[in-house]
Amino acid sequence: MLSDYAVAGDQLLQEIVTQLEADNRVVAAWLAGSLGRGEGDAISDLDVTVVLTDEAAQVLCDRPWQVGGRITPERLELFSRFGRPALIHENHHNAPPGGTLTFILYEETALIVDWILRPQSQAQWPERSRLLFDRVGIPPQLPAEPLEPAERARIASEKVAFFWMMAAVVVKYIVQEDTLLFNSWLDELHWLVYDVEGLLAGKTPVFEPRARLPLALTVEAQQEALRQAGRRMVALAPAVVELGGYVPADPMTAVEKRLAFA
Repeated sequence: MLSDYAVAGDQLLQEIVTQLEADNRVVAAWLAGSLGRGEGDAISDLDVTVVLTDEAAQVLCDRPWQVGGRITPERLELFSRFGRPALIHENHHNAPPGGTLTFILYEETALIVDWILRPQSQAQWPERSRLLFDRVGIPPQLPAEPLEPAERARIASEKVAFFWMMAAVVVKYIVQEDTLLFNSWLDELHWLVYDVEGLLAGKTPVFEPRARLPLALTVEAQQEALRQAGRRMVALAPAVVELGGYVPADPMTAVEKRLAFA
């Protein structure tokens, strides 16, 4: 039952807090991800950031590889305290500076924990997270500096170009009747529109939950959904140019020619 899974997740989190607080190598911890933002549900993973003393981090944050399906003995010992790992994957490209990122699927509970380890000297507590404990006073992460208009224009221009490139490409998924790929990319196109809108409003692009789009299942619905996304981006073009950016002259006309194939 999903409700039992959620209870097991709460119990695991409590066990993590209890054990980490008793470990003198650990100075702080917080819950990130959807659960840390208060937006998770019963099936959400646990994204646990563990802040280590710099001395402990020299061993536990060692990176013999950047990406791999294996783990160092020291990290394995720490993470195995909470269950037997059925699957391990590390991708330190997505880790914070000086830290590590390890995915663990636990065998008995089928719970997933994304473990983020980082040294104390480089740690900042992000605002959109749930602090579990802090023994040393980790400084809060400062808000990102607002982007200069020229940088916002540059990023917005690239996102506009990428939008139209993919808008042209996804037409082939309509023609090929690949409903899954089409709807996946339709969602990405709308994210690009949201990002450009935010840049025009002076915001730095950040992850935010957004409403799910209804699935477009027929050729006609897919054509209209792509046109709607295109109209939204076309409407933003003058503001991008006013900001100092650049946009394609008439991309929708070329996309419409491709849509005729469907």
